[in-house]
Amino acid sequence: MSDVTPNDAAQAQVVATPAVQVQAPETFSKEYVQELRNEAAKYRTEKNDAVERAKADIIKDYEVKLSDKEQAFSETQKELSDRALELLKLKAVVSAGISSEDALDVVTLIQGSDEESVSESVKRVKSLIGKNPPKDRPIDPSQGTGNQLPLNGDPLLETVRRIVGAK
Repeated sequence: MSDVTPNDAAQAQVVATPAVQVQAPETFSKEYVQELRNEAAKYRTEKNDAVERAKADIIKDYEVKLSDKEQAFSETQKELSDRALELLKLKAVVSAGISSEDALDVVTLIQGSDEESVSESVKRVKSLIGKNPPKDRPIDPSQGTGNQLPLNGDPLLETVRRIVGAK
């Protein structure tokens, strides 16, 4: 059953060794190969240069956008701090008992940038508001300076009477 005939063994050997046709490798001259290598190197460097230029352009664009955003952010931060200071001043003025009609005018007089300096400034302004300037007595300029017109024998009155003909 496992008898192998010599004819079958020969066929198996033929099947096992296929016919291989060996071709001679193509050969190129050194100059041609060097030319191809130089061309490939040129394209590689051009590609790398293009990539670097593209990166630089993108970075430059984003730096401009980033600086614009940073500037807008800093302006917003400044506006927020200004409003917070204004609110702090208003709260200090109202808590000091200054009338609401005068609050906005008083806030413009308040100085300081933190709670302590603002409260000190409110105290100073409140003390100034409480002071009234001393009232001067009203003066009547006609009193006590003397009358320059004579009561009897006024030359102007005499001239008018002569012209009119009155006695």
